[in-house]
Amino acid sequence: MLLIDDHDAARRGYALFLHGSGYDVLEAATGGDALAIVRNSRPDVIVLDLGLPDIDGWEVARRLKQQPATREIPIIALTGSDLPHERVGSMRAGCDHHLGKPCPPSVLIDTIRACVAPA
Repeated sequence: MLLIDDHDAARRGYALFLHGSGYDVLEAATGGDALAIVRNSRPDVIVLDLGLPDIDGWEVARRLKQQPATREIPIIALTGSDLPHERVGSMRAGCDHHLGKPCPPSVLIDTIRACVAPA
């Protein structure tokens, strides 16, 4: 699994919870780093913040869904905005699910489980 969030405390908190729930978690703080990690490791699911500093999450999702090698990787948008237009935008970009922050860890786990089983 790849967890992408530019806010260190949020990323580390979710990563600790996910590790404790049985998932192997790679972390990235930027869209560019995330794309490089995906090229090299092919995670089974991606949890993606949309508001990233270099390449935003919408563009990361679009790029991944355009590539045959990565288009089947489920993407869960985990972002600070859960407004209807943000939800629609994330789905149009290629995200499979959209969760607003703060997101209860149990909701995130349920969504991940809908995509992939723990390692």
